Order: sequence, then C-alpha cells, then structure tokens
Amino acid sequence: MDLGTLLAILAFLAVLAAIALGLRFLVPQLIDNLKGSFGSATGWTTLSRVYATSSKPEGEALKRQSLVAGAVVYRYLVTAVIGDTGLYLAVGGPLPRQPILIPWSDFTDVQSVRLFWQKAALVSIGAPRVGTLTLPMTLYDRIRPHLPPQRASKDVSSKPV
Repeated sequence: MDLGTLLAILAFLAVLAAIALGLRFLVPQLIDNLKGSFGSATGWTTLSRVYATSSKPEGEALKRQSLVAGAVVYRYLVTAVIGDTGLYLAVGGPLPRQPILIPWSDFTDVQSVRLFWQKAALVSIGAPRVGTLTLPMTLYDRIRPHLPPQRASKDVSSKPV
C-alpha cells in the first residue's frame, strides 16, 4: 500500500469518527428539542408544570387510551389511572411526556365535542384555566363519578346524537 492510499484511508476514518462523535452529541439534543417543541405546542408542558407527579396512584388503570391535550392527539399512547386523589395520565411511546396527576377539584368545565367522529368531552383544567383535555366518552364516563357535582351533571352524555 502506498503512502497516498494510506493517507486517504486515514482521512476517511477521521471524517467517519468526526461524524460519529457529532451524532453522539447531536441526536440527544435534537430529541430534547423535539420533545420541548412538541410539548409546548400541545399544552402538555403547561399541564405538567402545574400537575407533574412522580408517583402513580392506586386505582383503576386504563392502558392504551387516546386523548387530545391542547391541540395534539395522543392516540393509544396514554395510561390513565382513576384514583381517589385525581386523574393520573402518562404518555408513552417514542416521545414520552412527564406524567401528571390532576385533582378532581381542578376539572372546571366540560363541553360536548367530537373526537375520531365520536362523542367526546372537552374538559377545562384549573381556575384560571391551565389547559384542556379532550377525552373520549368511554374515558369521561369512567371519571364522571369522581368529578365535582356541578361538572358531572353537565349535559355531556355517551348517548348517540
């Protein structure tokens, strides 16, 4: 092997090493930036600032739930736990989010809407409002008994329109 070929191979290996090293630091930063941008666009970040939790409460666990937080759909990515203290929500999947626990008293308003062409409940959280969640009626009907009486009695039912 002549000197020119050896130098070309070394230059090529140096470029590969630089790319690998750059990706080692760039990819995690890109993922963090994507998570931050995605979360703030959805309202989940705002909800997690107020309702972040590190402990999962005891209660009925419902896996692979769908909901809308702010403007972004989390389809089949949410684990919901209906506990005595509130509604626990954790988003899994490729971009997991900070779990939240919303006390029952912080559900402030509910309106009837559509989600995936079916009846759903648009729930306002906090006073003043921190964010909104759109819940399918199957999930809303499960949490309804835990809501404050003035919220649970709103005209939002699972009966077909």
